[in-house]
Amino acid sequence: MTTRKSKFNIFLIIISGLFIGLAFPPFDLFFLIFPGFAVLIYNIFHAEKLAEVFIRTYIILLSAMLISISWLPLSGLRENADKFLIVGGLLTIILYPVTYMIPVFSFYFIKNQIRKLFPENIIIPLLIFPPVWIGFEYLMTLTEVSFPWLTVGNAFTTQIDKIQFIDITGVFGISAWCLYISVFLCLLYISAKKQSGFNFRNIVFALIIILLYISPDFYTTLTGSKSKYSADYNKDTVKIGILQPNINPWKKWGGKQGDLVKDYLNSLNELSFRNPKPDLIIMPETAMPFYFLHPSYDDRFQLFKKLVDSSGVPVLIGTPDLETYTNPEDVRIDSKEFSDGKKYDVFNSSILLQKNSTRENIQKYDKIKLVIGSERMPYQEKLNFLQNLIKWSVGISSYQTGNDTVIFKTESGLNFNGVICYESIYPEFFANFIKKGAEFCVVITNDGWWGKLQGTYQHNQFAVLRAIENRRWIARCANTGISGVFDPYGNKYDQTEINEKALFVSKVGQRNELTYYTLHGDYIGKITMGIWLGFLIS
Repeated sequence: MTTRKSKFNIFLIIISGLFIGLAFPPFDLFFLIFPGFAVLIYNIFHAEKLAEVFIRTYIILLSAMLISISWLPLSGLRENADKFLIVGGLLTIILYPVTYMIPVFSFYFIKNQIRKLFPENIIIPLLIFPPVWIGFEYLMTLTEVSFPWLTVGNAFTTQIDKIQFIDITGVFGISAWCLYISVFLCLLYISAKKQSGFNFRNIVFALIIILLYISPDFYTTLTGSKSKYSADYNKDTVKIGILQPNINPWKKWGGKQGDLVKDYLNSLNELSFRNPKPDLIIMPETAMPFYFLHPSYDDRFQLFKKLVDSSGVPVLIGTPDLETYTNPEDVRIDSKEFSDGKKYDVFNSSILLQKNSTRENIQKYDKIKLVIGSERMPYQEKLNFLQNLIKWSVGISSYQTGNDTVIFKTESGLNFNGVICYESIYPEFFANFIKKGAEFCVVITNDGWWGKLQGTYQHNQFAVLRAIENRRWIARCANTGISGVFDPYGNKYDQTEINEKALFVSKVGQRNELTYYTLHGDYIGKITMGIWLGFLIS
């Protein structure tokens, strides 16, 4: 009997992990995350030893990640891909669940201390789980080893009727809403095990679950968000030309760059003179697989400048940028060095090329949030041996971090950001651009590494959250897809297919109102982290 029960418990643990994984895009079975976390909470709560906590939690989270982020190692199996992705991806899936032992062990410890004070009360300790978990989620957005891809709230990007309230709370508000539903599901199960049927406590827990679940709908209805779902341009519309070139990211570095430049020029020429004529054209991250602003590539720079000067349409371009330092005070601790002793750094940049631009006065933003390992090793300025630990053959390793956020300004008066790829998963970081004056947003990315794996769909969906949080239109340009436009209520327009070339003009609106979330950022993350650390210290 014990063996049969043990096997059932293991089966239930694995199933709960699969439920959590299937809640994320592209599966979008969001409702499964509620019982998935309820089982996780129950197993932590009833574990008698720390070893049990570790084993149960690890199995659940490993199962979840095998579903939700299996694209990490699988992307290494694609044509021409670096096989290190297989190793790095597998290590991430194996080790990432271990990081969550920080909030899990914290909750287990806090729960035990509370139960010593209130032995018969299970409600108070269980209510502590959400702030502990969310506090850790927030912490994961602050460090250089962060990977906030699986923030609980990220599972609800298709449920735009439910998540309109994040213009006040941000994505951590969704996490809190979801986890408290899971807590009360857990309480209902514990209560029902003790006394089944329609007893008062069971009814109360069931009613709380129902009220929690429908509460976001009240906000959506009362604020009229649902009736504003389309064509809310607010100010004059901006026509955005989007170029999705569909270039194999593994082949373009060091390949036939002359042909690539010609293809880009032809595409830009076609877009620039379309009717209606775009006000801005955007190209994807590292569209130029060379140092576009470096004097040695001046002939190519002049070709694009000539086109922009003749059309009058500004172009936002993703490119690596090599900066050689002339002022010793600008040199970083981990800056690289040429054979002649000069110091330099390479940045993953977005630049705005407009009429009369020169290499010297061009507006440029250098990516700040860099991907761990593939773009930069964490804390390499303090741990120098890490800097050259991983070398890629595709021009993306060991980037330097940018200094500050930048708002691009066109001569016609457009104000927008140029967020690059991975940065779009950091909610408060993204909101800082809007606080600084972005009236609409631009995300440029590659995503060609993943093809049609889950990562491509997940990354695209995260723009839904950023649009609603800040009530801003977002134009997204990806190398191989998915490109498109998002309105301030999370609706998607002109979404492209993956692995296709696409040239199109879409419309976005300009807005200058600031949401409560934009102004105050991740205050829920800060509060919950304070609660978590406060309980630990006390």
